[in-house]
Amino acid sequence: MLSGTLTAALPLAAAAQVAPGADPAVQLPDPVEPSIADEGAGEIVVTGFRGSLARALEIKRESNAVVDSIVAEDIAKFPDNNLAESIQRVPGVTITRDGGEGRNISVRGLGPDFTRVRINGIEAQATTGSNRGRGFDFNVFASELFNQIDVRKTPSANVEEGSLGATVDLHTGRPFDTAGSVLAASAQAGYNDLAEAADPRFAVLGSTRWDTGIGELGVSASVAYSEKTTLQNGVSTVGWQQGNADGGFCNPATNAALCAGTNPSAYQLASQPTTRYPRFLRYQDYNLETQRIGVTGSLQWRPQPETTITLDALFSRFEGERNERQLEAISLSRPASTGGKPEVVVRDIEVDENGTALYMLLDNMDIRSENYLDRYDTTFQQYTLGVEHEFSDRFRASVLAGYVNNDFNNAYDYIAQMDRQNVDGYSYDMRETGQNFPVIDYNFDVTDPNQWYIGPTRIAPGGGTGRSGPDIRLRPNWNENTYKTAQFDVSYELSDALTLTGGLQYKTYEFVGEGQRFALGEGNIPALPAGTGVADVTELYCGFEGLDVPAGTDTCWLTPNLQAIADAYGVFGGNDRFALSGTTASARGDNRTVEEKDFGGYIQLQFNFDAWGVPVRGDVGYRRVRTRQESGFFTTVPTTVNPSGFEWTVVGRSYNDDLPSLNLVVEPVDDVLVRFGAAKVMARPGLGSISAATNVSVAGASRSVSTGNPFLEPFRAKTFDFAVEWYPSAGSILSAGFFYKDVSTYVQSVTRAAPFSSTGLPDSLLAGTGVTAADEFQISNVINTPGGPLKGLELNFQQALTFLPGFLSNLGLLANYTYVDSDIDYFVTAPNGTQITVSQPLLNLSKNAFNATIYYESGPFQARVSGTYRDGYLTAVPAAYNTDVSGVESTTFVDFSLSYRIIENLTLSLEGINLTNEPTVSYNDSVAQRVGDYLQSGRQFYAGVRYSF
Repeated sequence: MLSGTLTAALPLAAAAQVAPGADPAVQLPDPVEPSIADEGAGEIVVTGFRGSLARALEIKRESNAVVDSIVAEDIAKFPDNNLAESIQRVPGVTITRDGGEGRNISVRGLGPDFTRVRINGIEAQATTGSNRGRGFDFNVFASELFNQIDVRKTPSANVEEGSLGATVDLHTGRPFDTAGSVLAASAQAGYNDLAEAADPRFAVLGSTRWDTGIGELGVSASVAYSEKTTLQNGVSTVGWQQGNADGGFCNPATNAALCAGTNPSAYQLASQPTTRYPRFLRYQDYNLETQRIGVTGSLQWRPQPETTITLDALFSRFEGERNERQLEAISLSRPASTGGKPEVVVRDIEVDENGTALYMLLDNMDIRSENYLDRYDTTFQQYTLGVEHEFSDRFRASVLAGYVNNDFNNAYDYIAQMDRQNVDGYSYDMRETGQNFPVIDYNFDVTDPNQWYIGPTRIAPGGGTGRSGPDIRLRPNWNENTYKTAQFDVSYELSDALTLTGGLQYKTYEFVGEGQRFALGEGNIPALPAGTGVADVTELYCGFEGLDVPAGTDTCWLTPNLQAIADAYGVFGGNDRFALSGTTASARGDNRTVEEKDFGGYIQLQFNFDAWGVPVRGDVGYRRVRTRQESGFFTTVPTTVNPSGFEWTVVGRSYNDDLPSLNLVVEPVDDVLVRFGAAKVMARPGLGSISAATNVSVAGASRSVSTGNPFLEPFRAKTFDFAVEWYPSAGSILSAGFFYKDVSTYVQSVTRAAPFSSTGLPDSLLAGTGVTAADEFQISNVINTPGGPLKGLELNFQQALTFLPGFLSNLGLLANYTYVDSDIDYFVTAPNGTQITVSQPLLNLSKNAFNATIYYESGPFQARVSGTYRDGYLTAVPAAYNTDVSGVESTTFVDFSLSYRIIENLTLSLEGINLTNEPTVSYNDSVAQRVGDYLQSGRQFYAGVRYSF
């Protein structure tokens, strides 16, 4: 018998298949018990990875909607660092990675904000790091906590609204999922070859059920803990600016003394608006350490066969510490008021056919060394209570209530800097080594403390156009997301062929964002205390391990010692100069709230009958939902209205949506299904978009003004699906699916470069920043646009190759391909200041995506190799600095997994992730595709042992 044990980290039985016409929102299906071969009958039952694939196909085949699933054995035995890396094997799903591990997903070309996630039937949101939107951060959780993932790509009326891409259902284990008692444990050692660090990963899970005098009871619990050390390093440019921006380069015609040494022809070429140069060219190291602990618990009680009561609890805590070290030239990103680009002398330049400055030799360049430490944590907790009761063979009802809270805490967001002003002979050169590996020559000893300056802003020695100096930044911030949900569903079988379902749902959602900045600003810091020198508050740092840094580029340099700087200045207490405020101009935009109250109801008819001998099934329904929304934020007002110049404002609105849906499945011949789906769908705008707060940000050389819009309409679309699926044998599928979405309402951010004075905001908002109202800012706001069509194709193939001879019959193959196309109209600002429309692909959309797994299973031995490819995609239209787009280049990731069962319940494993050390590369400009970031994160390996009984 071909068999495989349940892996110890996720030993619960495969999740229940969904019966025809049923849906978990109405009925919790009966569990699928672990597969056991009946040797007396001669039956061969396949378990392990191959068996889990077969059960996932059963779920897909029996569902009325287009659903793709992954079951527990599949996840536990696959080299998946987290849930996103598991879900990416589903057709139509692509992921984005952060620090080398999956974080967000896109489905059918629609990004994270268009995908809704439910955990145990309740909508949830998990966020960490910089996420302030509706997207779900899957890296908050360990995959060991879950035993099934469903990706629902077509809606039904009994599934609540909120998604244009997909609804992803995550299921934790429950005691009634297993036939008896289960106890399992796993331990792994992880190793990253770039960070050269080993980290632990553990999981323990137990479940039992028993009959009592008050009915059947069951209890299950799981705990998963992991640590991970990652080094991410590479090149960054922070955008490419135009030659004539920020006041232009040092002009010898107006300041001969300051601009001495200028090469007239090089100056003319560098000053052209078609010439682009990197604003912050630098190599950088990101040292990231994370800890993740998750706990699940479930209590089930069946007092009588007709009634089931389920209480689920999920807790997760994700902690991270990110340390960034950067050595960079800053003058090319600054105006005259802060001693920037108008001081820079152009001695030489070489530009390619796209206007990209591949080489520059410059004088009067300010150089900066920066040390950034970011400590954050996310605490997620969810509690759900469900009651189901069958009043008769035909009538049943269920009640589900849940509470979800995600609390993100980033109280320690701390940066210290030091500068070297007006360096002569600075150069960078990309001509031979390319944009990803430039040669950077700072032309001074970056390890000598006597070369560096820490203190107040000043005119550079030798003269200059404005005052500049290093910053100290402390930006604590917090955000909290809370869902409260209650729903009631009923189902009545009108006949053997027809079932009528209906229900009501009430849901509240609250988002609270808070942030603080120094009330007296981040620049113009005091001089170092008497008796303290630069050498006393700095340390030598050597970096860029494993990076092909060209000769002539410094890899060791002096950097601020964060603790020494904090102690010297009293940054964390005792010094009024560094007092924090949530109402200073630079912090007000971080303080905002959103509250939504959604009330919806649905009615749905499920059908299952034969028409002229052809099986037909599906559902047709209608859902109506009313959204009441309030946004709170600080508004800038005249001092005659409020002496402070600002006041807290709350803006409310409401809107209704009518959402019909149809799912139809026809089986014209045995084992061939033809599917059709049609629906209206909606997704609510992003949290940052619906707050009207105006955020004025001056972070060093990055200057921006952004404003939200609380009156945005939600995203709305009409969707159509058509698919043909052939199931030639158990565990096999060949399918093609076509989808079309007519997006009628879209939300877009419009960005333009203009002086701060053009906003009409008071100059007082710039107090303490060192810049003036005449300086150029990146000014953005959000608007509704008409959207456009999205269309695509999914091809899916899965086959156990049992027809091959000999040992080759133990092979199997999974492969899927997705094509998505969508060009929509974006509003952009033309060079003359008028607003025009341009056609570009939808953000986050990869036109082509492919992934494949080839596996081998023979008795106790299993092996798999997987590859995932994703086309490049856009991240902004328009992009900053008068650039048409920004985006990310295509990627290919290769993973593997090996395991061997040495005894009945003990399995050894070896897994590898990102075997080719694939970098993530972002770019600016659709034609030139100038590098934004080039970052590598290394290969990740896990060696482990699993035990279950």
